Amino acid sequence: MSKFALQSIEAVQGKQTFEKLLVNGVAPFDTFEQELEGQDKRSLEKIYFYMNEVANNRTLPSTKFKDVTPEKEKIKEYEFKDGDLRVYCISKFKGKIIIMGGYKNRQKKDYRTFRSLKEQYLSQENNNTTNHETSRTPKK
Repeated sequence: MSKFALQSIEAVQGKQTFEKLLVNGVAPFDTFEQELEGQDKRSLEKIYFYMNEVANNRTLPSTKFKDVTPEKEKIKEYEFKDGDLRVYCISKFKGKIIIMGGYKNRQKKDYRTFRSLKEQYLSQENNNTTNHETSRTPKK
């Protein structure tokens, strides 16, 4: 079973906090970012700009930042995009969690991976919360 953690994204500053998901100590977003070349690096710089805009509660057009949450899903899902690049995140209290990056031509596969990682992370968080609540319950 994978172990999940969160790490602050220092390049994004604002009223909302942005963190990236770590899976067994490695952020899928960092791996994606390290593999980028040329124009894709420029697109990611623009996406970081969009993230800062959202972090400061500024509105972006849906061509740059879009709600991609499926019907009946409780946790909001979002997609930042520029050119062929996509960055997938979920909402959290007063911020966003960046799950991973991807490309337009792999979008269907990336959505499956994104949602799988999201569900695994949330499942771990729910287990941790349940365990902590149990341990705080007074013994009779």
